[in-house]
Parts: sequence; structure tokens; C-alpha cells
Amino acid sequence: MGEGKKQRQDWGISYGQMVWREFYKSALNTASLLFVLCLFLMAIFAPFLANDKPYSIVIDGVTQYPLFRNLTPVDYSIFLAGFLALIQWYLLRRNIRKVDPSLRGGVLACQLLGFGVVLVIGMVLIWTWVPRRLDATDYRTLMIQGKATRAKFPLVPFGYDRTDLQAREQKPNRVHWLGTDDVGSDVLARLIHGSRVSLSVGFVAVGIAVLVGVFVGSFMGFFGGWVDFLGMRFVEIMMAIPVFFLIITIVAFFPRNLFNIMAIIGLTTWTTNARFIRAEFLRLRDQDFVQSARVLGLPLRSILFRHMLPNGIAPVLVNATFGISSAILIEASLSFLGFGVAPPTPSWGQMLSLGVGTTGRFLWWLSLFPGLAIFLTVVAYNLVGEGLRDAIDPRLRKAA
Repeated sequence: MGEGKKQRQDWGISYGQMVWREFYKSALNTASLLFVLCLFLMAIFAPFLANDKPYSIVIDGVTQYPLFRNLTPVDYSIFLAGFLALIQWYLLRRNIRKVDPSLRGGVLACQLLGFGVVLVIGMVLIWTWVPRRLDATDYRTLMIQGKATRAKFPLVPFGYDRTDLQAREQKPNRVHWLGTDDVGSDVLARLIHGSRVSLSVGFVAVGIAVLVGVFVGSFMGFFGGWVDFLGMRFVEIMMAIPVFFLIITIVAFFPRNLFNIMAIIGLTTWTTNARFIRAEFLRLRDQDFVQSARVLGLPLRSILFRHMLPNGIAPVLVNATFGISSAILIEASLSFLGFGVAPPTPSWGQMLSLGVGTTGRFLWWLSLFPGLAIFLTVVAYNLVGEGLRDAIDPRLRKAA
């Protein structure tokens, strides 16, 4: 009786709901996902968590809002991306309840495409119209000198680019909770802002790798024959090249900035996604719904990306979570070796490389805290990926 009741309940829910229900059965999966969400929130609201500029301050009887006035185009771009992600999450939950299951894949693809266009246009407008301000005012000194009052600072009242040689290489204390580095910058502030670099590299690089892999793999799997043969030979050549050393070689010829690193990682790690999509399309191309679409004369893009792709994208989505952790490790390794983003932009790998200070002393807090941040982030993404893999594949699900 219990088995039949459970089966009847399964008929009334979608495949995606079944997957998430299986995923949430594990407390470890849920904890890992919550940790990832906390990282997201920390990266989005980093300026409001760690900043040497107060939310508000009274100077000469006038209330000013330095933190909001000095937000950068990068901050506004991240706010826009987070806002669009929140809307997409709401629409996804709405689609599950109100959209016919056969149309959900197409609706989701249209929504993602629309949000992508809005994000690109919004970022162009932000970088064009938002001014780049340089506020070098030391508001803490103004407070000490009595020239300002009623200042409300963030939880960590230090900027990631702050330099104070008198406070350099300090161990964790009441003022600097995780200590300072070799130029006196607060480690906790740099860790918080460094999460932006790691997560940006992870998601943008994996997004590029998924797009390239899906495009190449779909054509190989759908056409087969010589297209598949030549495509697989190219994929095998790319897989035979040591990716990390290839990335180091390419990075050495380009300026050290975040966009180049994201593009290079994405364009050199797409082969696994291409193989997954190829295998799925080889399995799907002879099924009835694909043959019916071809007989009806539907355009190739509709057959590939509207009918076949939603039925074969699951392995790529699971692999993307593992790819994010790999991209974060690659970026941290590049920054550790000095090929990553240029200072003062904070990066966890760059902070880890400062474990041995300029004076030759081992600064244990500069090795422990950035290393722990990298370790926990990579483990969390891997656990989320394994949980999704087990939930998607019925053969890997544990018996209830």
C-alpha cells in the first residue's frame, strides 16, 4: 500500500521536482547548497560587509553616504546579475506549477536568453554611465579627530585595498579578526571581496565551457559520420594537451585581468561537456519525437536546441558543478603562481602565496584562512555535484 501511494504521488510531480526531492533527502547535500548560497550572498553584498567607507556619517553638520556614493561599476554589475538570478529563480518555481511539462524546456531557454541579453545591455550601460570615483578620505581618522560624528561602518570596517605599513603582518586580534598581510590589508576584508573573483571565474568560465561544449557536441551527436569522426579527433587532441600548462602559456601572452582568465579557462575546458552532449544526442537522434520533428520539416536549430537539448542536458548540468570547483582551483593556482589577477584586486590564491612574508617569516594566518576558504568552497561544489548526480540517475539513488 505504501509503495503504491508513493508511486501515485510521483505521477503528480515533474521530473525536476523528483530530482530536488531526492537531492534534499541528504542533510550533507542541503548543507553544501546552503554554504554555496551563503558564498553567493557574501560575494554580492561584499561592499556592505567589508568597507572602509561608512554607510552614513555626519561631517560639518551634513549627513553623507560615502559607501553608496562610491559603489563601482563592478558592484552595480554584480547587483544586476544577482537581481536577475533572483527573478529567474522565482519564474522557475512558477513554471513548475503553471507551465505544461512539455513546454518548460523551451520557456526556460527563452527566459535564460532574455535575461542574458538584459544582463549584457545592462552591463554596457553601467560601465558607460556610472562614474569611476576615487575617494581617498580616511573617515576613521576624521572620527578620531572629532571632525565627523555618527558614523555607521560595515561589520568589517576595512577596505580590501587598504595599505597600512604600521599594521603589517599582524596576527589575528580584536581589531583585525583574521590578521593582516604584508602591506597591512585586513585579511577578512580581502577574503570577502576575493569571493567575488573565485565565484565569477567559476561561473563565467563554466558558462563559456558549457556553451562551446553543447554547440560542438550537439552537431557531432546529431549528424554522426564524418562530422562526428573529425569532431572527436579534435576533442581528443584538446584532451591530450595538459590544460593547466596550456592556460599558463596563454595567460603569459595576455594582460593579467579577470576577463582574460575567465575566457581562457572556459575555452580550454569544454571537451568533457562536448563528449556528454555527443553521447546523449547519439542516443536521442533515433527516437520517435526527433524523427517526427525531422519529418515535419522543423529547422535544425529547433530540433537540436528545443527538442533534443532539454532531454540531454542533465549530465552537462551535473558536470558544470564539478567544473565550477575545477575553475576555482585553476584560478587559485594561477594567482598563487603570479599569473592571476593583478593586485590590489584580492584573490584567494594570491593571498595564499603570501604565507611566507617579505621578511621570511611564515604567516600561518595567510596560509590557513585563504586555504580553508578554497578547500571548503571546492568541497561544497563537489558535494552538490555528487548529490545532483545521484538524484538524476535512478540507478544511483539510495532505496528509501
